[in-house]
Amino acid sequence: MGIKDLPTDLKNIISSFAYDCKWETVVNDLEICKKVKKMGLSSIFVRDVMWSKKYQEYLPSPMVIFEPIQNFAGYWADYIDWHSVQELLWRLDFRLRYVKFANTRDGWRAAFKRNWQNIWVFNAFYRFLLYTRVPCFKPVWKPCAFNNLKTYRSPYISARWYVDGLFN
Repeated sequence: MGIKDLPTDLKNIISSFAYDCKWETVVNDLEICKKVKKMGLSSIFVRDVMWSKKYQEYLPSPMVIFEPIQNFAGYWADYIDWHSVQELLWRLDFRLRYVKFANTRDGWRAAFKRNWQNIWVFNAFYRFLLYTRVPCFKPVWKPCAFNNLKTYRSPYISARWYVDGLFN
């Protein structure tokens, strides 16, 4: 007998004890975890640790050790490191053919505002640029290229403003 076979009330008691939330919340968050895992996002674009409002400390992200997202910031888009995304968009030279063929800088931003899950398309674009080694950076960023994107990561600062449409 597995947990799926238990009555809903018992499932709610178990998830309330383990995560302080209802069973439906746990199931929904697990589904999103599966979806994000299938995206195969680069480690540059995701957070390994996140600030938990509930526990008032840094915890491994829900993709490392599962915890419902409501115990963190409550928004799955906070799992993405939008500062690294913004930094890479800033470094790319959109005058070049291979950079602008997928989208414009503002087009990428608009896609992220429509749905944070559009990061998987940007991730595929990033991998294309990384593995084909086509010239893609502004002249000032050529020496740095893709290096040091990870150093901009901050587990506490949320960039929710980036996907909530407050960025112009």
